[in-house]
Amino acid sequence: MKATTLLLALLICSSSLSGQSNTGKYDALIRKADSLYRVKDFKKSAFAFSDAFKVPDSKITINHRYNAACSWALANYPDSAFCNLNYIATLMNYTNLGSVTSDPDLKSLHPDKRWNPLLEVVLTNRKKALPNLDLISVNGFKIETITNGMENIQKGKPVIVFENGRGTDFEYWLSIIREVSKENVTFAYNRPRIGSSEDDNIVPTVDHIAKVLHQSLIEKGLKPPYILVGHSWGAAYIRCFASMYPNEIAGLIFVDPHDFVKNKTGGSSPYKEIGLTQKQIDSLFAQYDKSADEFMAQGPKFVVEEMKAQRAFSKAGGLELCNRDPVPDVPVHFIMAGGYPAGQVTQKLYDEEKLFRINKVIKIKAWLELINPLRYGKIFYCSKSGHNVQNDDPEIIISSIKLALHDYGKIQK
Repeated sequence: MKATTLLLALLICSSSLSGQSNTGKYDALIRKADSLYRVKDFKKSAFAFSDAFKVPDSKITINHRYNAACSWALANYPDSAFCNLNYIATLMNYTNLGSVTSDPDLKSLHPDKRWNPLLEVVLTNRKKALPNLDLISVNGFKIETITNGMENIQKGKPVIVFENGRGTDFEYWLSIIREVSKENVTFAYNRPRIGSSEDDNIVPTVDHIAKVLHQSLIEKGLKPPYILVGHSWGAAYIRCFASMYPNEIAGLIFVDPHDFVKNKTGGSSPYKEIGLTQKQIDSLFAQYDKSADEFMAQGPKFVVEEMKAQRAFSKAGGLELCNRDPVPDVPVHFIMAGGYPAGQVTQKLYDEEKLFRINKVIKIKAWLELINPLRYGKIFYCSKSGHNVQNDDPEIIISSIKLALHDYGKIQK
């Protein structure tokens, strides 16, 4: 009996160690594939993805399959590209029609007779996954929206409004929307050019998008107050919204936000702190601008236009643009992702992870100045979450929303 128990324990231990080993091997291959993609060795990147998918018991994600398809397409292997795209469409219920149709990596696949059938499957998936999908007219152009929890609507009860990051579809909010809309009305939308929203041919400045969002809420009959939840570049949009419509705000939740509180020269602060000279900083920023210019020369319009707006915003000084009016005295939360990106490209000029940490500290100090005058200002730090907190730690966003609702209720009393 003891021998049997010991043998069983050894087998379980061996299985566990094997699983951990396979996970490590899979992650390493994915990092390799991503790195090869970044240096434009698309063929080797595609084969690295393929090797990763062969690892036993690996947890293959939609994003990994999609990225593999991009590498295969860029390497001129359309059969393998379609194999991965059809896999995520038919077996993983992929729904992001806007991304797949506008991604320049997949442009070579468009003339292929398999392309339109693939899009039909993705569109069918999208309609099934988003039963409350709606296209509304804003200034004569169609805007894609999704509204949930309308049975919870009450006068004076905040509507939870989601603002996406740069060039991203509202889909990545879905798990959070499903939970929050059990007791609240939720609204998400895609800005012009994103998803199925039409191109309104206007530069997506913070002022313009704040007005588009405001008009979208009016068109859907959703009256204030609003708790706005903005991710990344979307944080600048909701900060501007709060500046333009302060009396309609019940709360602001900034999810790993673009640094909209810094002035024109604030971007160089972490580089100075790590010990770089101004000449080195200027050289690095020139390289960053060159890379951005190269992308904008061929990237999808829905991303490029927002990159242009973001660049103009930063050079003009986002602090002045967003802070034309003080933050209203409502619950204001900052959620910071502290997980250092896996597979980050390294270089010898400075320690990239150290710079990452320095930059986080600088941001927190700036946020503290913003929320200290408020009754219900809070900062949450997610040590293992990557930039897309919605995927890595959705519970913290859900908890933040519930806490903001609770604190707003105390303010109203």
